[in-house]
Amino acid sequence: MTRDGRLLSLYLALTTSVNGFLQPFVPIYLLESGLSKSQIGLVAGSGAAMALVLQPLLGRLSDRMDSRRPFVAVMSVLAALSYLSFPFLRGAPAFLFAVALGANAGMYMQGVGGVLVGRLAKKGQGGATYAAYRVWGSIAYVLVALAVGVILKPQGGHGRAALNLMFEIGPLIFLGITALAYWLPDPKRIEVQDEEPLPKKALIHPNLKRFLAVDFLYIVSLYGATNFISIFMQHLGGRGLMLSCVFLPGVVSEVLVMKFSGALSDRYGRRPVLAVSYLLLPFRLLIYSIALNPWWVLGAQSLHGLNFGIVGAVAIAFVNDQADSRTRGRLQAQLSLVTACAGAVGPALMGFVADRFGLPIMFQVAAVLAFLATVVFMLFVNESNEHAKGTGVKLLDRALFPVRGSA
Repeated sequence: MTRDGRLLSLYLALTTSVNGFLQPFVPIYLLESGLSKSQIGLVAGSGAAMALVLQPLLGRLSDRMDSRRPFVAVMSVLAALSYLSFPFLRGAPAFLFAVALGANAGMYMQGVGGVLVGRLAKKGQGGATYAAYRVWGSIAYVLVALAVGVILKPQGGHGRAALNLMFEIGPLIFLGITALAYWLPDPKRIEVQDEEPLPKKALIHPNLKRFLAVDFLYIVSLYGATNFISIFMQHLGGRGLMLSCVFLPGVVSEVLVMKFSGALSDRYGRRPVLAVSYLLLPFRLLIYSIALNPWWVLGAQSLHGLNFGIVGAVAIAFVNDQADSRTRGRLQAQLSLVTACAGAVGPALMGFVADRFGLPIMFQVAAVLAFLATVVFMLFVNESNEHAKGTGVKLLDRALFPVRGSA
């Protein structure tokens, strides 16, 4: 691996590792701070309103300046301050602002990873390249989750006082990203003779619009429901290291799957690989709804590798397939924006359902939405990777899942 590859791997490791403490414990922290499930859902989705303005603006500015390092440095500091403020906050409005700011900073930094990989990857190898770098993020996540479990165990519980220590230490990881930003590989756009001026608005192909609609439903169902996984695990009796590592089985399987998903999508096409993830999700969500103990939850979590392990790498490549060096930042920002909006609607909707009908029903509602996403994807989304070889797998995909219309 080249020096730039190592630096980019470290960047993706740091930007992903923070979720090792944020994912399991932000919902529990909010619950211990007196918020209802509906309020937790609204706080978890609070980044969307800010993202509607901020993410496209950041993508446009970074494309126009053709530079991302200063933006990464500023966003990482904002994220650190947002989560370091948790021990001093009281009430839903204060948490809503802090989470919105921190989430938007995280969205931008993760989107930058996709843009930089697109700049460094060879033509037709974006999926494999992104997966090779991104797998280090999953490994870092595992290490942080284990460390959190070890740190919290002596505290004797998961009340707010015990969790304060984690929010005094964990956000310092963002400051590591601040330091790394100076050395982050950010190659300049290759100027083409007689190239047209940078368009004011990036063209979004109809096929990409359909894919973004699928991504919206997918995120609403998966992350709307799993936002409450740690609370559900606690409800079923999960404690200690089991609770801190509730997302760990999924991350471990994610490492194994992501190592190959990008390369497979480069060779066989994005569509047949993504189909595996979309077909699985409704069944996974139904498993949660009938879970009887924490081990059922951990078993369902182990399937996450076939969800994010595929979509996390291949969705980035899908967008890059339909962009050029001038518009890649803005199209990745559009993906981040759709993810942000879905991330707002999902937790708010699922929190509302959970408060009124209980967590098992919430998972069943999410499964229905995931099924709708699968149907739309199978019937209306075309292949984006024109470099994929016409293999038997690709031909089988065309035979089983015909599409309507052209890209």
